[in-house]
Amino acid sequence: MSELTARRHTIASLLRRTARRDPTKTAIICGDVTWSYAELDALCDRLGAALIAEGVGVGDKIALLARNSHAFMAMRFALARIGAVLVPVNNMLKAEEIAYVLRHSGARIVCTDTQFARTARAAAALDTAVERYIWLPGEHPSEPVEG
Repeated sequence: MSELTARRHTIASLLRRTARRDPTKTAIICGDVTWSYAELDALCDRLGAALIAEGVGVGDKIALLARNSHAFMAMRFALARIGAVLVPVNNMLKAEEIAYVLRHSGARIVCTDTQFARTARAAAALDTAVERYIWLPGEHPSEPVEG
């Protein structure tokens, strides 16, 4: 494999290639949500554009504190497409441990689901660079936490 070919095989391009090859094939089933590869690809484009509109840029660190879900996966691909850096946070950590990850990564945004929103806020309040939060829907129906 040439160096040029290897560069084209990135997480950001993986979904796009699969969506072109098998657009109607099921990509994700999560609770009541089922997305084809084409639907996931289009959603990641929209999500990436929304993140850019919110000021997220290349190299920005975005923490994700949530269970694996359709939203987690969409955020993963969207961040890769825009060149931002995913900072996955183990949801079994305590607020002080999460704060350590947030401080050392320099994450400005924390994406979290309803279940971990309080822990995310408590961690971000412990001398981190976190400026705001993005709510992610989980596998089971839930509502965003206020704020």
